[in-house]
Amino acid sequence: MDLLTQRYLASLRETLLDRARQLQDEVHVGDLAGRGGAGERETRDFKDEAARRAHDAVGAREVQRDIDELRQVQAALYRLDAGVYGDCIDCGEPIVFARLRVHPAAERCAACQMIFETGAGAASAPAGDTPRRA
Repeated sequence: MDLLTQRYLASLRETLLDRARQLQDEVHVGDLAGRGGAGERETRDFKDEAARRAHDAVGAREVQRDIDELRQVQAALYRLDAGVYGDCIDCGEPIVFARLRVHPAAERCAACQMIFETGAGAASAPAGDTPRRA
């Protein structure tokens, strides 16, 4: 790891825990909103129905985005407990502190993240495998 002191790790852990709590609250509220009032709505016309369905779809996507981010945060907390937090999962090199400060759940260094996002490394790997550098 990029010479992160215990103070930095504690700060990052607190940031991750705070974000996890916030995301759990948002997912809970989103679930309640998605379930609540569905039977109470009265559709007036097709335009109202289309608008309601679009609103519901956006809400569902927001909840899914929060769930996905919560999983990333929980994985980062696991890596922290396992003593491998801050090491890129692809190349094994340290993730610079500036990147972790901005995105504490980052699992890749900036270079490997670019490769991952462009799909260049993922295209040649079998499904479910993460590309590794030699």
